[in-house]
Amino acid sequence: MSADPPRNFLISTEERIRALTIGVPAYAARKRHIEDLVDRFVATLVEAHDVLVAKGALVEIEAALLARARAFDRKKLDRLVDAHNRYYPIEANLSIDRATGDYLLGGRRWLPEAPWTPERLVASAQSALAKR
Repeated sequence: MSADPPRNFLISTEERIRALTIGVPAYAARKRHIEDLVDRFVATLVEAHDVLVAKGALVEIEAALLARARAFDRKKLDRLVDAHNRYYPIEANLSIDRATGDYLLGGRRWLPEAPWTPERLVASAQSALAKR
């Protein structure tokens, strides 16, 4: 029996010491910041959707949400995604497939995060709405 809670991953002693002395890895903090910005944009779109539904403007919802998403200032989000895609493989010490030169994450090819376009933000908002 162990005092540690059950989990589906292991943290080496070296990683524990690093976390205690240095803090959260830069890639984890950056990814969290990206997720927070996306969540904020999506919440705004969901709120706009609810307002349009309350007004009975069902026909123009899609166009209105897309226009709203295009109006967002996504520069900071774009910079964070670009930095994440550039530095994550190095910061996370991903291995490289010798045959292809691709980075590997968990034995599979690592793919850079796609940019957050207005269309992707609206799709994410629609997904959040479908889960309600």
